[in-house]
Amino acid sequence: MSKLPTYNEQQWQRAVDAVMQEYQAYLDELHEQGVDYTIKNARKLLIYQDLIAEWQHKLPTVISDLEDNKFALTIFNEIKTHRPTTLLQRAYEDMSSWSNFNPLPITLWLQLSEDATISQY
Repeated sequence: MSKLPTYNEQQWQRAVDAVMQEYQAYLDELHEQGVDYTIKNARKLLIYQDLIAEWQHKLPTVISDLEDNKFALTIFNEIKTHRPTTLLQRAYEDMSSWSNFNPLPITLWLQLSEDATISQY
């Protein structure tokens, strides 16, 4: 088994910032494109929200949770080579190919409703 690279807190903070920038850029795109576009892309939005939740913890928790995640660690290669990063987009594309990825519209509505309720508190 190959040893995974290790990164310091400053590098991890840059990774967190890059992921948050990617998420904000997607939210800006949704806002610019309007309601119909946002509804059409609700699955992608939900996946992004779930993925971003892992990156919103305090930095020591992010590091502990993701330091062994080979996919998450690819963010560091992206940071070295170009901006903006595409970790969320790549994760979404990967998850889209899963056979159980296609939730019913009611499932999407319930998830969005739950997210809205949580964000109120």
